[in-house]
Amino acid sequence: MAGLLAAGVLLLALAALGLKFYFTPARLKALTLEYASKNLKREVTFDSASLNFSGLSISNLRVSEYPNFKKGEFFSAAYFSLRPSLRALLKREVKINSVSASGLKMRVAEVKKDTYNFSDLLAPAAEQKPARPSGKKSSAAPLAISNLKVKDSEFRYTNAAGDMSVSLKGIDLSASDISPAGLFPVEAAFTMDVVSPYFKGSIPARLKGRVALGNFDPAKGKAELDKASLSLGGMKAEVKGSLAGLMEPDARLSLKVKEFSTSDLKTVLSGLPSKLLLPEIDADADFKLSFTNVLLRSVVFRAGAIKGSLKGSAAWNPRVTYNLAAAVKAQTPEVDSTLLARRFKQLPVPRGFKLPMADLAAAITLKDGRADITSFSLDCAAVSASGRTAVNFSGKQLKAAGSLKAEFKDLAKLAAIAPDLAAPYAPSGAASAELDYSYAGEAALKGRAALKGAGASFADHKLSGLTGDIEFTKDSASAQKLEGKLDGEDIGASFKARDLMKHPKADFDLKLAKLVLKDTPAPAAQPQTAAAKKEAARKAAGEPFYLDVAGKAEIGAIEHPNFRCGPSSMKLALVNISDDLKALDGSASFTAGPGKFSELYALAGRYKAAKVALYPLLVLQKASKLAKALRLPDFNNIAFERIEGDYSFNKGLMKLNKSAMTSDVADVTSSGSINLPAEKLDMRIDTTLKRGSGVTLGAPVGMLVKGTFADPSVKPDLRSIAEQPAVKKALDKLSPEASKLLKGLFKK
Repeated sequence: MAGLLAAGVLLLALAALGLKFYFTPARLKALTLEYASKNLKREVTFDSASLNFSGLSISNLRVSEYPNFKKGEFFSAAYFSLRPSLRALLKREVKINSVSASGLKMRVAEVKKDTYNFSDLLAPAAEQKPARPSGKKSSAAPLAISNLKVKDSEFRYTNAAGDMSVSLKGIDLSASDISPAGLFPVEAAFTMDVVSPYFKGSIPARLKGRVALGNFDPAKGKAELDKASLSLGGMKAEVKGSLAGLMEPDARLSLKVKEFSTSDLKTVLSGLPSKLLLPEIDADADFKLSFTNVLLRSVVFRAGAIKGSLKGSAAWNPRVTYNLAAAVKAQTPEVDSTLLARRFKQLPVPRGFKLPMADLAAAITLKDGRADITSFSLDCAAVSASGRTAVNFSGKQLKAAGSLKAEFKDLAKLAAIAPDLAAPYAPSGAASAELDYSYAGEAALKGRAALKGAGASFADHKLSGLTGDIEFTKDSASAQKLEGKLDGEDIGASFKARDLMKHPKADFDLKLAKLVLKDTPAPAAQPQTAAAKKEAARKAAGEPFYLDVAGKAEIGAIEHPNFRCGPSSMKLALVNISDDLKALDGSASFTAGPGKFSELYALAGRYKAAKVALYPLLVLQKASKLAKALRLPDFNNIAFERIEGDYSFNKGLMKLNKSAMTSDVADVTSSGSINLPAEKLDMRIDTTLKRGSGVTLGAPVGMLVKGTFADPSVKPDLRSIAEQPAVKKALDKLSPEASKLLKGLFKK
């Protein structure tokens, strides 16, 4: 036995010496080049190589692209070492104790669709004549690697168009118990750099799991990820799951993205707003990935209060195409938009809104420049809404169209969302609306709203119990029949309005049982800010706002501290109404009475429309005080039977076609004109005193009124005075000089 052992040791020593002397570096290089030429059809070089019982070592190994280095370098290794197990070789097994490499570099390039720079290596070998069958079947020796370590290596992929590349840099890889078919443990770390027209960035990654090589067929290989971590900017994520097929994997992965801020992505996506905090994201994905497309069989995700699903496909070969379907649901908590605005200062978040808890849902399909929101819904205590929309953003101009239905359950709760804007109006009741909308360079919409006992407060009035339908477009609105109560009195109305965005034109028909006007003091003037002054100057320099109004109104009674009357009616046909009244055209007429008025200036100062309508009476009050010698009654405080007015307007000039007041004290008629913008007067007022004044005149006394409303000039009409029966009789007895005395009776 000792002799046999000594002989064995001697044989091994002789074999080692034989390997060393036979496989010299020159012979190894010659054998390698011959193998590469016959089998790889590529050039292969290395600086040094050694082969002995401890294994094979190669330094600076380089493999060319097909067919030589003039086409580039396909693979290289700064150092490579392989240490086989001699004991396994004696058993006809190929077992490697260790494989170690550093500085590996491999470049994979897409030459054309489904063809890569390594496709020639996978081409099937030429068919050979079948050998004569022997009695025994031969089988390939099994391969196993006990330990594999790769350090500081790199893998690079580029597409055929040359506009996308993916590089795995700084690869550190370790594996053990490697076999061609079974799963074996793997740990790796690398940094993935992506350069494409759609995304540029670096993604450091670490992974731990198991891999099966599929008998060295990447399409049949698979991997199980126990844990993989990666980061993009400051965003960190963890992945686990499985992949079937290592070149174009079928993947089932679970993804967890930790809470992050948009500031964490500034290094890779510079266009994002800063400091926008996003919640943790959990997703389960089932997809197939290739170098040119991805098929999403199922993606289920949750991000804070949002959850949803996604499926479809996307491709980038070379044009980006996609066909995706998503469903999203969310329950938003109660939130104050002021707090959001403080938190997300970079976003234009409006302040002062109290957003209620709401349920949101949407179903979306995305396909090649088109987004179809097939359904969306919102539901909260104040409102529920649903609809659909389609957006086409593939062309030069954005196009969109859709429909919306909304049920406003409680207008008071809806107003609570924007308390600063809506609270002063105290809306109440309910309403519903439905509309269709579109956009193609300009927005358009058409719809209908139904009021269901709606109400609101405005200008010291309270509207309640309003019902009826309103049809509307972007710049028009109309209602055939609106009914409700104004300050507790019945009101009915119909209207049509058009050109609301530029020059509103309205037609109306109004019936009101009673109108109560309160003489509340005008709000105190507030100091203007610099911005407000600038805006006022801009409006003054621009074209004034114009309004056209036509229609009729019937009011059962009007009450105001300075004016009371019974039934009244009016008709309007006015165009170019503006603050300065310079372009006012059209006509207006009214009747009112019986009633009583006093100190009409208070009413006129509060309501501009009342001032225009009552201008003749306001002038009468001033003129009667100036014509003291006529001893006219106090027209500042008088009861009347009827007031009538019929006016026409031309560029702000109001012509008095008819202006009359009938009372127990006097009958008054006015004629002439009033320049409304300048408040210049050119009037004649005829007053017939009646028994109620204490004086009875057989003919009216006339006054000619000139000047301005603030500083009128009143002169008597001598002919009207001379026509009085008592005056005629006195003049017959007086000398002709008596007429001169009459002129002194009047003062300016």
